[in-house]
Formats: sequence, structure tokens, C-alpha cells
Amino acid sequence: MASDIKFCADGHECQPIHTIKDLLEFEHNPVSWRNLVLPITPRSRSRYLGEQYQEINFDAGVTDFVEDQSRPQVLLCHDFKGNYLIDRFINGTIGQEWVDYRFYNWSAVDIFCYFSHNFVTIPTLQWLNCAHKNGVKVIGTFIVEGGNVTLLKDILQSEEFMRKVADALVTVAKICQFQGWLLNIECALDEDNIPLLKEFVAYLTRKSHERIPGSMIIWYDSITEKGLLSWQNELNSLNHGFFAACDGIFLNYTWNRQHLERSENFIRNYYPRRKLDVFVGIDVFGRGQTAKLDTHSTLAMIMEFKFSTAIFAPGWTFESLEESMRQDQLDPDNCNVRFLKLNDRFWNLLWKYLFVRGPRELPFYTSFCLGSGKIRHRLGKLQNHSWFNLSRQGFQPTIPYAMLDSASPVYWTHSFETALDGGSCLRVEDAHPNCRLFACDFACSGDLVVAYAFQRNNEVSASDVSLLLKVYNTRYHDSVKVVCGGEDCHLSERSNEMKALLLGPEDFPTLLELGGQLKLPLVAGINGWEIRYYYLSFESIIQPVSIVDIGVEITKADPKDHVLLGAISLQAGFPASRDRIRKRSLVTFNV
Repeated sequence: MASDIKFCADGHECQPIHTIKDLLEFEHNPVSWRNLVLPITPRSRSRYLGEQYQEINFDAGVTDFVEDQSRPQVLLCHDFKGNYLIDRFINGTIGQEWVDYRFYNWSAVDIFCYFSHNFVTIPTLQWLNCAHKNGVKVIGTFIVEGGNVTLLKDILQSEEFMRKVADALVTVAKICQFQGWLLNIECALDEDNIPLLKEFVAYLTRKSHERIPGSMIIWYDSITEKGLLSWQNELNSLNHGFFAACDGIFLNYTWNRQHLERSENFIRNYYPRRKLDVFVGIDVFGRGQTAKLDTHSTLAMIMEFKFSTAIFAPGWTFESLEESMRQDQLDPDNCNVRFLKLNDRFWNLLWKYLFVRGPRELPFYTSFCLGSGKIRHRLGKLQNHSWFNLSRQGFQPTIPYAMLDSASPVYWTHSFETALDGGSCLRVEDAHPNCRLFACDFACSGDLVVAYAFQRNNEVSASDVSLLLKVYNTRYHDSVKVVCGGEDCHLSERSNEMKALLLGPEDFPTLLELGGQLKLPLVAGINGWEIRYYYLSFESIIQPVSIVDIGVEITKADPKDHVLLGAISLQAGFPASRDRIRKRSLVTFNV
């Protein structure tokens, strides 16, 4: 499908680059959308949540932080039917199909690669903004395949011309504000040209680092140092020269345990400090490895060796359903439900092997929007048309939504029937007392204003929902559970648990005076959504203190009840004027 896309003169579509000439001229005719790219949102330190990723442990101090440089990374390679599909439109689409592949489990991903079989694949604005908003680096794809060996020879015609091409690639990434390239050379080459190809990789890597802080160049395991197209499925003497010239290698998918063992020995002997730069490939379609809904068993083996991993074509969770959706003549709503169920199940099976990074910067706001909808709301005001725009995806929870099997309850999922802000919200069906939404790291050097919006499933329902905050004190290695709920919310008997005071309308004028710009309206409710505000004061605590987890708890008056969670907002408080807040909640530790 990508080959059918024509150049759009008005600049409303994102496009790949097809020729060397167009690549070299890119700087003189850059894309119109370059100033619309969002910067990468900083994320928390890495955490390993293990088997208990769905539950916050309030009994112990936080011990699951790990150094980012010491743990395996995840590269997500997005190959979805050739790409440049509905995601290519700069401003999204309105009044068209709203059910398509959306990725939303960003907290476990370090690098997102936008992949196509075009010569130079520039990530689309929608995916760039979606990934950056969730704190993930993005790389494009430089590919030469099959019968295009002439193209590769043209690039390597001289050292001077090779450098021009590399410089142009750096310029494209810098102008479009993404962080590097996956280099995929899948055609044989005369061995005499290999030294210049290695120099191309090294020069591109060096110049990328100079001009784009935090950039990275990844080499795909295909062509060897003899010039043969021969996938090694391991790091060895036939491909290590390319690995040495860049930031990492993406190993092909048809490996076995012996390949991993040989790679481990090779790394130990020649590159003892670069083990995490080896990304072992998994094709989710199962081409070369056990995958699909058994991808977790393949990932488990990679994690056993502590290599990084490259997950290729996660859009399988959508593509694999398309034929059955057509045969069953499903409407968009049911197509969407079927996709969400399979996608959540897929990622739940992987989650216990992965490290996560959540939000860390205040102010923080999310409405849980996935970046599409059959309707669109803006703080409860309805715009009655379908739409798709991944740039509008909000910050997503740190963990997958569904349980592992059909016998277990689904705690929550995305609901597209209504929303407070965007096209979807969270539908909370059930939740154990310490159910995690976000693993985070919000420093509370002052105070904190917490707010959330929710809606009951009917006007007479007595069901309720509370936010749970885990406040961690590094000095004492201790924590306290802060429950933000209604006036009637109950606490357990644990000693390190406190109830936050719900602010009333009498406090709103003061917050308005002090607070500047609040993401949620400073009212008790709007268009059927109830909004709650809390002011947490840390005046009695010796710093440093952080919010390291946000959870949710539901109290159900009827087993059939559910609650919609429309938005969560956290922003820094006002220590100099805290005395003016009559219902401020004083957070303390039992020390």
C-alpha cells in the first residue's frame, strides 16, 4: 500500500524518501510539519515490577528501581502492512475509520522504529508525537533490499559521496526531530566495498552523536563482512565490524539457544561492556521463532541471557484479526473490542519480563485517550464525529489492562462510549485494594495538588472510585499510602495509611488565585463527570520525598456496577500559601 502513496503538494501527508537525489535535496525542501514535533517527555528511572506488576506493595520500601544502563532494553520495530497508512496524515482523519492499530504499552519500550520497505523511512508525525509524549526515542529506517545493489553502490561510489549521504540522513533526523536510524542492508555487495560500508556506518554514527544528543544508529544483522547476504542470528566474526561501528545490532529472528550462547561468549571475549547493545529479534508473526501468543516464551529465553530485545511487527495483534472481523461482519465497536482484548492479553504475557519507566515531571495530566474515537469530547463537550490521530494519545498507564486468562476478572479497559477529554477513558470494572495504574517518580519538594474525574454507570449508583498514592521517603526507606476518595471512603487498619481531605467549593477560589493553569476545571462536576481535588502538604517531612506509584480502588454497591475514570491531574502545590487552603492534607511518616 505504501507504494501507492503519491506526493502530497499541500504537505498534509508524511512521506518516505525514494531516491538519493531527494535525500540530498531534503534540507532545501524540508517537511512542512517539522515544527509540530513534540519533545521527548522525561520518564522515571527504570523499575522491575516482576510477577506483581499489577499490585502496589505498600508494606515495603521501594527496592525495584534499577539503573537504566544496567538492564536490557526493548526496541519496538513497527512494521504494519508497509506503513504510511492512516497514520500518514499530519492532522489525523475525521469522519473516517477510527479503528486501526494503536500501540499504548509505551512504558516498557525504549526505542520505537518506524519501518517500511522504502529507501528512507521517515517516522510519521503521529507516531513521533505519540512516542515522544510517552518518553520513547524514535528512529527511522534506511534500507537497501534485493535488486537495489546498484543503489548501494551509488552511495559507496566514493568516500566523499558516502559522507554526503550520511550527512543528509543526519539532517533528515535533525529536521524531523527523531533520534536516529535502523540500517537494513539486505543485498550482497562486493567484498572490496565493505570497508567503505563500515566507514559509512561509523561516520553516520559519529555525526549523529555530534548533531543529535541521545541519537543512536542500529545495524540489522544481514550482510556479512565478506559482502554476503547471510543472516547470522548471532554476533560473531562475520558481522561484529558493523556492530563496532555503531550503537547496537538487531539480530535476525531465526536464532536458537546455541546462537545466544555463542553471542554471549563472543561479547564476553571482545565487547564485555556492550552486551546490552545486542538486540535479539523476535518476529511476532512467528517467522523464525515461537511467537504470536507464545512470544513470552521466546522473550523469556532472551531475558535469561540478559540481552536486549527487538520486537518486530507487534501490529500482529490487529492484522491477525482482520480476516475474522470481515467474516464475522463486525461493526467498528466490536472490532475495537476484539483488538483490545487480544492486544492486552499479548502484552500481559510479556510484562513480567520487562522493565518499565513511568512519568516523572509535574504538571502531569492524562485523560487515557488512545488517539482515536467514534466521538470526541473536550472536557465533556461532545463533537459527534469519528476520528484518528495518534498525536492526541494521552499518557498511558504503566501496566497492561487485562488479566492473563478469561477466568480472572478484567480490572479495567479502555471505553469508547464516552470520554471526558478525547476519544476514550478507562472503564474500571473491578480492582483489588492496591491496583496499580502508574509506576512513576514525582518529586514532592513542595506540595501537591491532586485531581481526578470520574463517572458512575448510573445516577443512583452508590459505587465510588479512589486514587491511591504511594509516597516514598528515601531518607527513611519508608512509605505511606495516601487515599484520595470521597467523604465516605474507608481505610484499612495499616499504620502507614492516611485519607486525603476532599477540597470543597470554598477552597476553589484560593486555588484559582494560586494555581495558574489547572488542566481540569475547578468545579465539582461537569457534564456528568464528578471532579475531586486534594491538596497534599509535605511540610512535616524531611526530603527527599516522591510519589512512586498511583493506583485505583473501586467500591461497588452492586456487582454489576462500573466506574469510568476520565482523567488524572497532578501539579506542584503552593508551600508559601498553604495556610490559605483550609482542607489541606498533612502527609507524615511513622518514624
